[in-house]
Amino acid sequence: MSTDSSEKVYDLLIIGGGPAGLTAAAYAVRKRIETMLISEDLGGKTNYKFSLPDVETHLIIDGEELVNKFKSQLEYLDFARHMAKVTRFQRAGKRFIATTPDQQFKGKAAIIATGVMPKRLNIPGEEQYLGHGVSYSTVSHAQLFIDMDVAVVGGGTQALQAAAELAQVAKKVNVIGLPKRLVASPLGKKIRDSRKAEFFTDCTVKEIRGNTSPEKVVLTSKGGESEIPVRGLFIELGYIPNTNLFSRLVKMNREKRIIIDENNQTNVAGLFAAGDVTNVNAQQVVIAIGEGANAALSAYNYLLTLKA
Repeated sequence: MSTDSSEKVYDLLIIGGGPAGLTAAAYAVRKRIETMLISEDLGGKTNYKFSLPDVETHLIIDGEELVNKFKSQLEYLDFARHMAKVTRFQRAGKRFIATTPDQQFKGKAAIIATGVMPKRLNIPGEEQYLGHGVSYSTVSHAQLFIDMDVAVVGGGTQALQAAAELAQVAKKVNVIGLPKRLVASPLGKKIRDSRKAEFFTDCTVKEIRGNTSPEKVVLTSKGGESEIPVRGLFIELGYIPNTNLFSRLVKMNREKRIIIDENNQTNVAGLFAAGDVTNVNAQQVVIAIGEGANAALSAYNYLLTLKA
C-alpha cells in the first residue's frame, strides 16, 4: 500500500457511493467543500433494476432519476472520488483516516454512508430472478403486483407488515415461515380477515422456478414438498448494516445501525452518517437522498466552526 506523500487533508471524506453518499458528495461540492468520496461503485442499490414482463414500472417511486444526476456529477468530477474499498477507518487526533488497498485519505470531517445488505435465502432461483420478481423491499415494489398471486417469506414483524401491505393490492398473499404467535397477533388477524392470505407456518422455501420471471415457489415441510404458483416473492428477513469498520468508533443500536441525531451527527464530533446504515427508517432511496443532503449540510456547518 502506498500513501499520499503530500499528506493532503480533505475537508470531508464520504465513505459509500449509494444514494446517501452521492447526494452528500453533490451537496458538499456545491458548498465548495474539498471532498473525497470513496466507494467500490457509484449508485449502490439503484444499480439493481426491477422489472416484470408486461408490467409498467412507473408505479415505483425510487428517486433513481435524481440519484443518476448526482452519479453523473461525481463521474465527471474525478478529483472528488476514489473507486476502491475502504479496508480501515479510524480517528487520529482531530483527523479521520480512510485506508484503501492502495492509498490513505485524511479528512477533517467524515460521513458514513455504507448502506446495508439484505439477508438472503441462498436458494436456487433467488439470484436468477432478483429484480425480475424477487424483491427485498415490499415498500418499493408491492404496487407492481396488483391482482397477482405473490408470496412473502420471513419470520419477524417485518414480514408480517409486508404481508399486510401486499394484501392491499395482491390477489393472494402466501405467507411463508411466519411463527404462529405473529399469525395470532392483531395484525395477523387483520390479514387473515382480508381472506387474501394463506399462512404456511411450518414451511421453508426450497427453490424458485420459472422462465423469465418466477412462476412458482417450492416449499418443504415435514409432510414433504409442495408448490405454490406466484408472480413474485418478497424476501423480508431483515438487513445487515455495513458497519464493521466503525464498530469501535461510533454508538450503534441492537441492529448494528449507527445512531444519529437530527443533524445526522454520530457520538463522535465531526463524524456523520446517512442512509440505510443509520437508525433512521431509511430503506427507501428518496429518504436516503434527504439524509445524505442533511449530513452534508451538517458537515459544512461543523467545518465552519473549526479553527484554521
